[in-house]
Amino acid sequence: MTNITINQAGGVLSLDPDAFVARLSSARSRLSEPFSEARLALAAEVGSTILRRGAQQSSSAVVHFAYWTRSAALKRLAAEFRERLPSGCLARPIGLVFHLPPQNVETVFLYSWMLSYLAGNANVVRLPTALGEEMRSLLDLFLAAFERAGETSQMFVNYPSASDLSIRISAESDARIVWGGDAKVRAFADVPLRLGGKSVWFGDRFSLSALNGPGLLALDDKARRSLAEAFYNDVYVFDQMACSSPHVVYVAGDRDSHGAAVRALLDSVAEVAREKQAAPATGHAIRKMVEAFASAGRGDADSLYWGDNLLTAAEVVTSAEHAERRIGGGYLEYRFIPDLEALEPVLREHHQTLTYFGFTRDQMLAFAAKRADPGLTRIVPVGQALDFDFVWDGYDLPRELTRLVRVI
Repeated sequence: MTNITINQAGGVLSLDPDAFVARLSSARSRLSEPFSEARLALAAEVGSTILRRGAQQSSSAVVHFAYWTRSAALKRLAAEFRERLPSGCLARPIGLVFHLPPQNVETVFLYSWMLSYLAGNANVVRLPTALGEEMRSLLDLFLAAFERAGETSQMFVNYPSASDLSIRISAESDARIVWGGDAKVRAFADVPLRLGGKSVWFGDRFSLSALNGPGLLALDDKARRSLAEAFYNDVYVFDQMACSSPHVVYVAGDRDSHGAAVRALLDSVAEVAREKQAAPATGHAIRKMVEAFASAGRGDADSLYWGDNLLTAAEVVTSAEHAERRIGGGYLEYRFIPDLEALEPVLREHHQTLTYFGFTRDQMLAFAAKRADPGLTRIVPVGQALDFDFVWDGYDLPRELTRLVRVI
C-alpha cells in the first residue's frame, strides 16, 4: 500500500490512503465564506513577508505573486467578485478542490490554488515531483501561517504517480484543476469526480505577439528600452515555457520600412538579457542555433539574428501555416503582415495569449469582437503575458470554484 505524504510546518505527515481519504472528508466540512476577512488577511500576510525579503532574495515570478496578494489587490478582487454575482444570489464554496500543477512553471499553481482558497474551499494540491528551493521556501511560509491560524483544510501532498491515489482523491473532490499538456488532460478526462463535480482543464497552449511597425519606428532610445524590458519579462521568465509566453511575433508593417526597427528592438532585448544574466545552458544555446540554421535551410527563414546566444530570432517568410515551434530560452520567429486583420486567419483554438504593442485597447477590442471561434482568450500589452488574472483560459476561476444559492 502506497502512503501519501502531507507537507506540514516543520515536517511531513505520512498517512495510508484510507486515513487520508478520511482527512479529505473532514477538510470538506471546514469551508469558509468566499473572500472571508480571515483568508484575505492570511494571504496578504504571506505576500507582505515575501515583499519584505526584497527582489534580491526572490525571483521575479515570486515577487509578482507577492504583489498580486497585496491586501489592497485582494480586497479589489473580492469586491469585483461580489459585483459579478447575479442579483438575489449568494456565493458559497464548491467544496473540495483537487489541483494537479504543471512541472515546468512552478508558481502557476499558486494562483489557481489561491483563488480556490479565497473562494472558501478546502484544497488538496499534488506538488510537482521536483520542487525548487524557492518554491519550497514559499510553501513553508504558507504552512506556517496555516499552523498559526489553525487551518487544516489546505493540503499539499506528494505520492507516486503509479498509485491509484489520484483516482481516490478525485472521487472525493467537487472540482479538479489540471495543469499540463493535452496528454495529462486526457489521462484525467475519464477519472470520475464526486457526483456533480466539475473539471477545469489547462492543456497545451501557444501564444503570440503583435507589434505595430510604425509604432516601433517612432520609438526613441528610452521608449525602446522600456519596451525591451517588458518583452524580456514575457520571454525569459520561466524560460519561455509558460503557456502565455510568446514564440512568434507578427509585425504589422513591411520589411523595407520596419525591418531595422525590429532589429533595434531585438538588440535592446538582448542587452536587457545580458544585464539580467539570462544566459541559457550551453545545450539550449546550441539547440537554438541548430533550429535557426534548420529554419533557414528549409527556406522558412530569410534572415537570422543572434544576440550573444541570449536571443535567437528568425525572420520567417513562408506561409503562416508552418509548424509552431516551442524552442524556448529566448528563441523567436517573426514575420511581417500588412495589418492586424491579417492575423485573423492564423489564429487557432489552442492559441491563448496575444501580447500587443503600438495598437490601442479599442483597436484590440474591435479585433477581438470580430472573432467568434474558440481560442485566443487573452489579449494584453507586451510585458503582461505572465500576469495571472482571475480570468484565465476563458475561465472566471472564482466563479468556477463557487456555487450560487438563489434567494427569491
